[in-house]
Amino acid sequence: MIMHDGGIAIDLLEVKAIHMEFLKKGGYLIFELNNILLPIFNEDTQGIELKSFANDPVKYYIKTSDSLRAYFEEWVQMWQDSKD
Repeated sequence: MIMHDGGIAIDLLEVKAIHMEFLKKGGYLIFELNNILLPIFNEDTQGIELKSFANDPVKYYIKTSDSLRAYFEEWVQMWQDSKD
């Protein structure tokens, strides 16, 4: 389920955490994503195995702390609603 808000588009089904990182001016809204599973050929077993690879977090800069808090609350609510 890809959601779009405030210039950010995220697949909420792949989100494992949302948090904020405050800076002197504004800060980052950070989305941590689930690992991606890819089928990989294993030379030893001559078979295909699923291997887990970490996804880099998605960081979105927001100019003010108040806006950062507001976006954070909106995204957390959308994420919670997507789980229902």
